[in-house]
Amino acid sequence: MASPESVTDPLTEEDNLSKELANLEKQFAEKKVQQKEYELLSKQLTERIQRVESQAYLLAGKDESIARRLRLRNYNDPAVQQITSQFLKTGGQPLQPDFGADRIPRYRVLDTILVEQETLQKMRDIGMVTGTLYERIVSCPTCGAPSNVYQHFKCPQCNSIDITINRMFEHLQCGTIHPENLFRVGQNLICPTCKKMLQKTDEYRMIGIVCSCKNCNSHFGDPAQSYYCRRCKSEFGLASAQVVDVFSYSMSKAILSEARQFIGVNALTTLLTENGYVVKTPGTITGPSKEVVFSLIAQKDARSIAVDVAQSDTEVGVEPVLDMFVKVLEASPTVAILATIPSLSKQAREVADMHKIVVSVGATPIELAAKVLEIVKSA
Repeated sequence: MASPESVTDPLTEEDNLSKELANLEKQFAEKKVQQKEYELLSKQLTERIQRVESQAYLLAGKDESIARRLRLRNYNDPAVQQITSQFLKTGGQPLQPDFGADRIPRYRVLDTILVEQETLQKMRDIGMVTGTLYERIVSCPTCGAPSNVYQHFKCPQCNSIDITINRMFEHLQCGTIHPENLFRVGQNLICPTCKKMLQKTDEYRMIGIVCSCKNCNSHFGDPAQSYYCRRCKSEFGLASAQVVDVFSYSMSKAILSEARQFIGVNALTTLLTENGYVVKTPGTITGPSKEVVFSLIAQKDARSIAVDVAQSDTEVGVEPVLDMFVKVLEASPTVAILATIPSLSKQAREVADMHKIVVSVGATPIELAAKVLEIVKSA
C-alpha cells in the first residue's frame, strides 16, 4: 500500500494539502480546534507542503507538463513578475549579477530592484530562464559568508603570509633576466643590463615568479595557498571551502512569448476580486477533450469569465487571437476576453472581428483592468 504522502501528481497533492491547511486555520479561528492540536497539525501540513513542492521542482526537469504548471503558478509571484518584466523589457538579454560589499550576488531588475539568485535558480529549475556560469565565490565553511574571506599566499616553510612575489622578466634582445622591479623605472620598463627602453610587449616576456619570505628568508617558486575568514578567525583549504556557482541568466523567445500571456494579470486580478469575483490565475476550464489554460478565470453568479492577457513591446499580433479562438471552441466560457497591452495590430483586429473574439486594449495593466471590468459588467 502506498504511504499517505506518496505523490503521483505533486501539484495536485500540494493543492489538496493547502486546502487542508486553510480549513484547519478556519477551524482554529472558529475555536473548533485547540491551540496545541492546531500547532501540531499546522506544522505537519506545512512540512508536507514543502516536501511535495520540492518534489515537484525535482520532477520539473524531467516532466515538461509539471514544469509548465509550475511556471504558470510562478507568474503570480511578485519577484518573478519583476524579473520577467526585466526580460520582456530587454528582449531576454542576459541578466548579470552585481556584487555588493558582502560579495553576495544580486540581480538588478527594473533599474532599482535587487533580487536574490535563489529566485532565479527556482525559475531555472522549471525552464523559465537558462543559466550560464559567470563566477565562483568562496565562502567560509563555518559562518557560510563570503564577505570576510581572503586568499592567503604563504611561505611553504614557515606559513608566513609576509612574502614578496616577484615576476621575472627576460629582455629578449640581450637575454638578461631580472625581477620586474629592476626593470621598472616609473611608468617605463628599462633593461637593467643594456639600458634599452622596452616599448613593445614583444621585446620582453615574463618567464615565471620568484617568491621570498621576509620571516624566514627562504626562496621558492610557488607559494602555499589557503583561505582565511576574518569573521571566524579560521583558516581553511579549498577542500573544505563552500564554493558557490554564480550565473548570468537569459530568457528564451519561447518563454518570453509565454510570459507575455500571463505576466500582466495582477491589476486585473485585484480589480475583479474587489468587485466580488473569485479569481484563479492561471485559470483552467476542462473541455470535452482537454484542460484549457487561460491567464485567469473569474467566477461569479454561475458565470465564468476567461481572460487571456497578451503583451508586446509595440503591438500584439495575430497569434494570441488565434490561440484564444481555439481555446474558446474547446472551453466554452460564459465570457471570453483577449486583453492586450499596449495595442493590437490592424491584422489582429480584423482576425478577432472575423472570429467574434472580444478584445480589450490598454496602454498599462491598470487601464486594461478597468476596460476588462466594463466588458464583464456589460456582457
